Amino acid sequence: MVTEKKETVESPSRGESLVKQPSREVELASGFDSIFEDFRRSMDDLMAPFLPLRTFSPKSLSRLPIRAPLVDLIEEDDHYIVKTELPGFNKEDVNIELNKDVLVLKAERKSEEEEKSENYLHRERAYASCQRTINFPKEVDPSKVKAKMNNGLLELKVPLREPKPEERMSKVQIE
Repeated sequence: MVTEKKETVESPSRGESLVKQPSREVELASGFDSIFEDFRRSMDDLMAPFLPLRTFSPKSLSRLPIRAPLVDLIEEDDHYIVKTELPGFNKEDVNIELNKDVLVLKAERKSEEEEKSENYLHRERAYASCQRTINFPKEVDPSKVKAKMNNGLLELKVPLREPKPEERMSKVQIE
């Protein structure tokens, strides 16, 4: 009977491992986080037909979740139509930036109400924001974009850029 000797890798001479195993507390905390993340995701899916904004949570906890409006991108002959629902936002709350390839849509609203009486103070603050980036499949002409907003529905007409004639190869003379 021949026994095979397995190759072993020893830890460094200091006796510590090169790869740290997560502690039991970290494993437990990440387990709870995933439970809540699964619950939030299922609630988002359940409410999606009723709420036109979807929440994207970044992996790092140092940043706040980002709400992104749902967008329809329709390609027609010579332009794109971009439609998005921004309930509760006015056109003054919306900022649109674009170049030949990318459209960045941001909306931000802040409100503060205060009610005072003799022995009573009631104060409420609200803040809402969302952001969406769209990469166009074809080049667009940002100088000719038309936008209109009515009752929280934003519609953009983004014309396609005229195709440039293909540049022919030119011969280079060597001196």
